[in-house]
Amino acid sequence: MPARSFLHELNPLTKVAWSLAVITVAFAFQQPLPLLGLWVSVLVVALAGGILKTILPAIRGLLIFAVIFILFQIFLIDEGNTVFTLLPGSGFGRVTDVGLVACTMLALRMLAMTSTIPVILATTPPKDMIVAFVEKLRVPYVYALMLVTSLRFIPTLQEELNLIIQAQRARACDLESCNIFRRLTGIVPLALPLLLMSVQRARTMAISMETRGFGAGPRTSLRTSTFRTLDLGVIAGCLFLTMALVVIALR
Repeated sequence: MPARSFLHELNPLTKVAWSLAVITVAFAFQQPLPLLGLWVSVLVVALAGGILKTILPAIRGLLIFAVIFILFQIFLIDEGNTVFTLLPGSGFGRVTDVGLVACTMLALRMLAMTSTIPVILATTPPKDMIVAFVEKLRVPYVYALMLVTSLRFIPTLQEELNLIIQAQRARACDLESCNIFRRLTGIVPLALPLLLMSVQRARTMAISMETRGFGAGPRTSLRTSTFRTLDLGVIAGCLFLTMALVVIALR
């Protein structure tokens, strides 16, 4: 993962501090417009780091999940004035202004908080993240490895899922039917190969770790985790902006 921008040069813990700052501000604001601005700021950071195109599939998946979340929640809120109903005159599928604002706010909050994760993963080598957690935060190496490995598997599984989808389409498997029952049954040809590939990948990784003597004795690191002036400036800026925005949100 060659460094291509200032974002790649930052210490992993600096990026974690930025992510925590975004999460704190997201919980402080209670209106959709500031949360939208917060999510846009995350995308701007990704654009400045030159990784926006890289994380677009993950952002697209988060958007789909946010839309599904809104559709599941918006009909369950009865408070407020009616904006529209799915079946006029029957009261079925009633959508209120309070429900619309609340669901939009929750979806934007989720987007703002979770969109920082692809940015961190796309700009931080797993080894650097593990070293930072172990040396600076004193996290046990096994737990740090489990956390980073699970996060790094996400884009890998996404790529494998795309390959499985292409293979099933080549076999004339109907994955885009308008019939919801056919779409549900179409999940099986995707989930089963993905599960088997995940198990095989985990087994291969376990064998590889064992042959390299994982856990056999004290560990040493070729590189150490250090904070530079840029890291201190970014952390100070995140702390200042977080405090300022929280004060504004609580007024």
